[in-house]
Amino acid sequence: MIENNDNSTMTEASVVAKVAELMETLDKIKKYGVLARQLKMFTLIVVGSIVICILVNNVIFYLNLLSAFNEFQRFFMTFPLVLIPATGVAVGILFVRRKINAVKTGEWKDELSHGFPSALKILSEIDWDEAFDVVSSGRLGYVMYGLVKGAAYGFISFFILGFVFNLITYIVLHRIGALGYASFHCSLLIIFLYLRKDLSRRFNEIREIDKLYWELQRFGRELRNTEL
Repeated sequence: MIENNDNSTMTEASVVAKVAELMETLDKIKKYGVLARQLKMFTLIVVGSIVICILVNNVIFYLNLLSAFNEFQRFFMTFPLVLIPATGVAVGILFVRRKINAVKTGEWKDELSHGFPSALKILSEIDWDEAFDVVSSGRLGYVMYGLVKGAAYGFISFFILGFVFNLITYIVLHRIGALGYASFHCSLLIIFLYLRKDLSRRFNEIREIDKLYWELQRFGRELRNTEL
């Protein structure tokens, strides 16, 4: 057993468990760091796909490529354009996940399996300032990633709901656009509900990580002053 400065005791097993928890957290933070570094590319892919969708739609109507069709036919012939931003979101998410999966984690497990001396060695080698920088940048990227993804989902839902609403009004009333801005309002509601749930989860995770980070930093200082 070891005794720290405030005369409380802890077993070597509990020290190893604490260090394991710390390293698991740092592994997660590494992935958050990837989100921060790849956020610009993810945003570029998503926003780029939305801009392309809008441009293609404007070109079609500017050149009157669908002038031979009625309003209902034109609407449903341009609906497949939603596949452009949907593909952009899918590509962006796959791109980020690929980068995250490439992060090497768990390399400390073999060394930690040797017990308490290895736990102290691992803890003493941690650069807390660097870890803090990674936490700070990583949590921002983690939140912004959720915001961009939520906005993209809202844009796609706007098109999908517009298609559904216009299909219903055409079948019932034999015309489109009868529900006005209903698809816009519903898509805003979807964004709000999605972000409320997603951001709440992300902020809770970040709060737990921050709490654990400061707790373990203090724990590391105490261990360095521990008398065996």
